[in-house]
Amino acid sequence: MSDADQRLVARVVEAISGRTEAQGIALAGALAARWSPPDRLDPAALHWLRRWSPRPAHFPPPACSCAAGRCLVCN
Repeated sequence: MSDADQRLVARVVEAISGRTEAQGIALAGALAARWSPPDRLDPAALHWLRRWSPRPAHFPPPACSCAAGRCLVCN
């Protein structure tokens, strides 16, 4: 990490640690209001969810080709 990055991290930590709980709650609320899309009901999505059935994907693992049998594939 460069010196500039370390100074930036130190300033961010200092700013966060000086924040009161009320300020943190207000900031979280402002971020949530701005970034969270409103919930909506989409009939096509409901139909898809009713038909969807999750199934796990089962794939055979690749064979190990290392001499010791302790490669990243095996472990």
